[in-house]
Amino acid sequence: MIQSTDLIRIGTMRRTHGHRGEIQCQMQNDYWDQADPEFVFLELDQLYVPYRVEDWRGKGSDTLIFQLRGVDSEPEAARLTGAAAYMLREDMTTEAGETIAWSDLEGYSVVDREEGVLGRIVEVNEQTINTLLTLDDGRLMPIHEDFITDIDTEKKELHVDLPFKI
Repeated sequence: MIQSTDLIRIGTMRRTHGHRGEIQCQMQNDYWDQADPEFVFLELDQLYVPYRVEDWRGKGSDTLIFQLRGVDSEPEAARLTGAAAYMLREDMTTEAGETIAWSDLEGYSVVDREEGVLGRIVEVNEQTINTLLTLDDGRLMPIHEDFITDIDTEKKELHVDLPFKI
Protein backbone atom coordinates (compact mmCIF):
# COMPACT_ATOMS: atom_id res chain seq x y z
CA MET A 1 0.00 0.00 0.00
CA ILE A 2 1.28 3.46 -0.91
CA GLN A 3 2.16 5.65 2.07
CA SER A 4 2.26 9.45 2.12
CA THR A 5 6.04 9.30 2.54
CA ASP A 6 6.27 7.56 -0.86
CA LEU A 7 4.63 10.52 -2.62
CA ILE A 8 5.26 14.14 -3.54
CA ARG A 9 2.26 16.45 -3.91
CA ILE A 10 2.14 18.10 -7.32
CA GLY A 11 -1.22 19.88 -7.32
CA THR A 12 -5.02 19.67 -7.15
CA MET A 13 -7.54 18.42 -9.70
CA ARG A 14 -9.69 21.49 -10.36
CA ARG A 15 -12.22 20.87 -13.14
CA THR A 16 -13.13 18.73 -16.09
CA HIS A 17 -11.94 19.63 -19.56
CA GLY A 18 -14.17 18.70 -22.49
CA HIS A 19 -16.40 15.64 -22.69
CA ARG A 20 -13.87 12.80 -23.04
CA GLY A 21 -12.89 12.59 -19.37
CA GLU A 22 -9.96 14.97 -19.36
CA ILE A 23 -9.31 16.85 -16.13
CA GLN A 24 -7.34 20.00 -15.33
CA CYS A 25 -4.76 19.92 -12.55
CA GLN A 26 -3.62 23.15 -10.91
CA MET A 27 0.08 22.47 -10.40
CA GLN A 28 1.95 23.61 -7.28
CA ASN A 29 5.44 22.95 -8.60
CA ASP A 30 7.27 21.63 -11.66
CA TYR A 31 8.12 18.15 -10.33
CA TRP A 32 5.91 16.51 -12.95
CA ASP A 33 7.73 18.19 -15.83
CA GLN A 34 11.08 17.16 -14.37
CA ALA A 35 10.17 13.48 -14.04
CA ASP A 36 7.33 12.68 -16.50
CA PRO A 37 6.06 9.62 -14.54
CA GLU A 38 3.55 7.04 -15.77
CA PHE A 39 1.13 7.42 -12.86
CA VAL A 40 -0.57 10.18 -10.95
CA PHE A 41 -1.97 9.34 -7.51
CA LEU A 42 -5.17 11.01 -6.36
CA GLU A 43 -6.16 11.23 -2.72
CA LEU A 44 -9.71 9.88 -2.63
CA ASP A 45 -11.45 8.93 0.63
CA GLN A 46 -8.10 9.20 2.44
CA LEU A 47 -6.51 6.64 0.10
CA TYR A 48 -3.92 7.23 -2.63
CA VAL A 49 -5.43 5.84 -5.83
CA PRO A 50 -3.10 5.37 -8.82
CA TYR A 51 -4.20 6.37 -12.31
CA ARG A 52 -2.12 5.60 -15.38
CA VAL A 53 -1.57 8.77 -17.39
CA GLU A 54 -2.50 8.15 -21.02
CA ASP A 55 -1.76 11.71 -22.09
CA TRP A 56 -1.05 15.11 -20.62
CA ARG A 57 -0.45 18.59 -21.93
CA GLY A 58 0.11 22.03 -20.53
CA LYS A 59 -2.45 24.79 -20.35
CA GLY A 60 -0.93 28.08 -19.27
CA SER A 61 1.96 28.30 -16.87
CA ASP A 62 0.53 26.31 -13.97
CA THR A 63 -2.12 23.93 -15.30
CA LEU A 64 -1.87 20.48 -16.88
CA ILE A 65 -4.66 18.62 -18.59
CA PHE A 66 -4.59 14.88 -17.88
CA GLN A 67 -6.24 12.01 -19.72
CA LEU A 68 -6.29 9.15 -17.22
CA ARG A 69 -6.86 5.51 -18.11
CA GLY A 70 -10.38 4.43 -17.18
CA VAL A 71 -11.71 7.99 -16.99
CA ASP A 72 -13.58 8.33 -20.28
CA SER A 73 -16.42 10.76 -19.63
CA GLU A 74 -17.08 14.14 -18.09
CA PRO A 75 -19.06 12.66 -15.14
CA GLU A 76 -16.20 10.25 -14.34
CA ALA A 77 -13.71 13.13 -14.41
CA ALA A 78 -16.03 15.34 -12.34
CA ARG A 79 -15.90 12.93 -9.40
CA LEU A 80 -12.12 13.49 -9.25
CA THR A 81 -12.30 17.28 -8.94
CA GLY A 82 -10.92 18.62 -5.69
CA ALA A 83 -8.61 15.63 -5.21
CA ALA A 84 -5.00 16.30 -4.26
CA ALA A 85 -2.62 14.96 -6.93
CA TYR A 86 0.69 13.23 -6.18
CA MET A 87 3.49 11.40 -7.92
CA LEU A 88 5.87 8.77 -6.60
CA ARG A 89 8.92 10.19 -4.85
CA GLU A 90 11.05 7.53 -6.56
CA ASP A 91 10.16 9.07 -9.92
CA MET A 92 12.12 12.14 -8.79
CA THR A 93 15.26 10.15 -7.99
CA THR A 94 18.16 11.17 -10.16
CA GLU A 95 21.64 9.76 -10.72
CA ALA A 96 22.97 12.29 -8.20
CA GLY A 97 20.54 11.04 -5.53
CA GLU A 98 17.02 11.61 -4.32
CA THR A 99 15.42 14.97 -4.95
CA ILE A 100 14.12 16.70 -1.84
CA ALA A 101 10.66 18.23 -2.12
CA TRP A 102 9.91 21.48 -0.32
CA SER A 103 7.54 19.62 2.02
CA ASP A 104 10.45 17.39 3.13
CA LEU A 105 11.96 20.44 4.84
CA GLU A 106 9.33 20.54 7.61
CA GLY A 107 11.18 20.10 10.89
CA TYR A 108 14.48 21.43 9.50
CA SER A 109 16.26 24.38 11.11
CA VAL A 110 16.96 27.35 8.83
CA VAL A 111 20.51 28.65 9.16
CA ASP A 112 21.31 31.94 7.40
CA ARG A 113 24.92 32.66 6.43
CA GLU A 114 24.93 36.03 8.23
CA GLU A 115 22.14 35.81 10.83
CA GLY A 116 22.68 32.24 12.06
CA VAL A 117 19.71 30.09 13.11
CA LEU A 118 16.43 31.73 12.07
CA GLY A 119 14.12 29.02 13.42
CA ARG A 120 12.58 25.65 12.66
CA ILE A 121 10.28 25.09 9.68
CA VAL A 122 6.80 24.09 10.88
CA GLU A 123 4.95 24.39 7.57
CA VAL A 124 5.66 24.63 3.86
CA ASN A 125 3.06 26.44 1.74
CA GLU A 126 3.24 25.76 -2.00
CA GLN A 127 -0.27 27.06 -2.72
CA THR A 128 1.01 30.36 -4.11
CA ILE A 129 3.47 31.09 -6.91
CA ASN A 130 6.12 31.77 -4.23
CA THR A 131 6.82 28.91 -1.83
CA LEU A 132 6.61 30.11 1.78
CA LEU A 133 8.13 28.55 4.87
CA THR A 134 6.48 29.16 8.24
CA LEU A 135 9.01 29.22 11.04
CA ASP A 136 8.25 28.14 14.61
CA ASP A 137 7.96 31.78 15.73
CA GLY A 138 5.26 32.45 13.11
CA ARG A 139 7.45 34.36 10.65
CA LEU A 140 6.94 33.64 6.96
CA MET A 141 9.97 33.22 4.75
CA PRO A 142 9.87 33.03 0.96
CA ILE A 143 12.21 30.34 -0.33
CA HIS A 144 13.81 29.69 -3.70
CA GLU A 145 16.54 27.32 -4.87
CA ASP A 146 18.84 30.29 -5.44
CA PHE A 147 18.83 31.09 -1.68
CA ILE A 148 19.94 27.60 -0.61
CA THR A 149 23.64 26.98 -0.05
CA ASP A 150 23.37 23.51 1.54
CA ILE A 151 20.87 20.97 2.86
CA ASP A 152 22.24 18.84 5.68
CA THR A 153 19.83 15.89 5.89
CA GLU A 154 21.67 14.34 8.85
CA LYS A 155 21.45 17.46 11.02
CA LYS A 156 18.13 18.50 9.43
CA GLU A 157 19.45 21.95 8.57
CA LEU A 158 18.64 24.16 5.61
CA HIS A 159 21.55 26.55 5.02
CA VAL A 160 20.62 29.72 3.17
CA ASP A 161 22.12 33.01 2.04
CA LEU A 162 19.11 35.31 2.01
CA PRO A 163 19.26 38.61 0.08
CA PHE A 164 16.79 40.06 2.63
CA LYS A 165 16.06 40.02 6.37
CA ILE A 166 12.99 38.29 7.73
